[in-house]
Formats: sequence, C-alpha cells, structure tokens
Amino acid sequence: MPDRVEVRAVRNGGVDHIEVPTAEETLIAALRRERAGYVQRNLPDRVAAVDAELSRLGVDPAPPAGPTTPPKGAGDGGEPRGAGRAARKSAGRRAAAERQ
Repeated sequence: MPDRVEVRAVRNGGVDHIEVPTAEETLIAALRRERAGYVQRNLPDRVAAVDAELSRLGVDPAPPAGPTTPPKGAGDGGEPRGAGRAARKSAGRRAAAERQ
C-alpha cells in the first residue's frame, strides 16, 4: 500500500496528501516492466529469472490483466513517417493543377 506523504502548497500554505509508492512496490513494477520486455524479445531464460525474483518477493509472476497488444498505430511500422502528409500534399497539388 502506498505511503501517504503530507505536502504543503507554496502559494497559499494549504496542506494536502499524496500517495508515494513504497520501495517494494517500485521494485515490483520495475520487474514487471523488465519481464514484459523479455517476453516481447522472446528471451525465456530471462523471463524465468524475473519470475523467480517476483516469486521470491511473494508476487504472482504472471503480468497483471491488461491489454496484451499495443494500441493500433503505436509504433507498428505500418506506414513510414510522414507518408500520410506526403499523400495529402500531393493530392492538394493535383487539385490545384486541375483548377488551373
């Protein structure tokens, strides 16, 4: 469970509380990110090593439920950068040439 830390506003002196993750929560989150990278790069030996460390910490090594595929267009390499802009630009030039 995150720690609650008191913070004071500089302008008006108001007091609020924020939740700061504990060191163990930060370590677990980092290990899960590391594991996801190894799964993506297909490195089963390293995945097993991270799973062992997560188990040692008393955490289920399986990743938490969430999207398993990246959102559409998120670095999928489907269309080169600027290709859509170039297509729109050439269409605009064609339209201008047709008007003349």
